[in-house]
Formats: sequence, C-alpha cells, structure tokens
Amino acid sequence: MQTAPPEFLPAYLEHEREATIRKTRLGCLIGILMVPLFSILDYFMFWEQTLEFFWLRLICSAGMAGLYPVLGTRLGSKYYRLQGLVLLFMPSATIAWMVYKTGGATSPYYAGLILVLMVLAVVLDWTFWQSVAGVVLVLVLYLVACLAATGPGPYGQGLANEEGIFLNNFAFLLTPGIAIITGAYYHTRMRIREFVSRCELDRSRKELASSNQKLLELGQVKDRF
Repeated sequence: MQTAPPEFLPAYLEHEREATIRKTRLGCLIGILMVPLFSILDYFMFWEQTLEFFWLRLICSAGMAGLYPVLGTRLGSKYYRLQGLVLLFMPSATIAWMVYKTGGATSPYYAGLILVLMVLAVVLDWTFWQSVAGVVLVLVLYLVACLAATGPGPYGQGLANEEGIFLNNFAFLLTPGIAIITGAYYHTRMRIREFVSRCELDRSRKELASSNQKLLELGQVKDRF
C-alpha cells in the first residue's frame, strides 16, 4: 500500500486523523437518526416484534450518541480508527440480531447490512485496511446470525435447507464489499498523491517567496551604494 513520503508522513497522518474523526461523527449523527426510523419497516414486516426491535434500535442509537462526544476527546483522537469500527459494529450487530430473530438466512433484514456498507462507502470513506476490516466485520456478523439460527427453535431454520438463499444473500453482501475495498484502495492512493502534491506546492511557494525576499533585500543593498 502506497504511503506518503517520510517528510510529509506526520502531516498526512494528522490530516487523515482529523478527516476520519469528522466523518465518523457524521456517521454517528446519521445512525442516531436513521436506525430508529426504520422501525416503520419493522411494523409492516414483523409487526409482532416491532416493540422489541424498536427498543433494540433505541439502544443502538444511544450507543452511537455516547460515542459521538468521545470522538472529541484525547482518547477518541488516539484510537479514532478503532472507534470507527465500533460505530460500524453497533448498527451491524443490531441488524444481525434481527436477522437471527426473523429466520436467519431467510430473513429480509440482510438488506439492512447492505445499507451499512453503503454508509461505509459514501459517508465514512475509510482507507483500504479500514474498509477491509469493516467489510469483514459485516460479513462475519451476518454469517454468525445465520449459523446461530440453524436448527429447530423459535427463530427459524437458519441455514438448514436454505443454503441457496444464504448464498444469494451473502453474494449481495460480498459484491458491494469487494467494490468498497477496491474503491478504497484507489481512493487512498489518490488522497495520498493529492496531499503530497499540495505539500510540495506549498513548499515551492515558500521557497519562491524566500527567494523573492532575498532578491528584494539584495536590490535594496545595491541601491544604497
């Protein structure tokens, strides 16, 4: 993975830290608003579980609301990448639990994980390795939710006799995940090139200004004689 030259690396890392924290806080605000709002769909899809899911969604939103101010602290600044994954985990785990409670592989709630991936791609706009971790996290949570629902019980059959549906849903999650990771790889390289170009341009301007100042001072000295 391409990285910034050593002379620009500290400034680049600080720039990335500020941008990532800013985008993570925006992701918190979107999640706080949108996660409970989708209770409307719970009512029409699984009305008997609407109240249970509504409280689950409120807990998720409360977690994101608690994370928001932490991002502005010294701790949040130090572990900003980890807290981004925590943000992604909360709605993903909430949806995965609903997948588990509504049939596992047959649950339509897997589509909610696609929305989480869309937020990852458009709003959070993470670096390559952050995106890899985020996509893997979402896929693992979905897999665990389906496997946990396997067998007889009140929450459906999970993967039992539903391997085709599971593979179909998993493919719809994996495909955008691959696209997100690929886009993050090239976007990260582009961000580094743009940042280095700005730094080099700024350095050239300073050198030119210094040269002009020296020429001006030399001209003033000559005028005295």
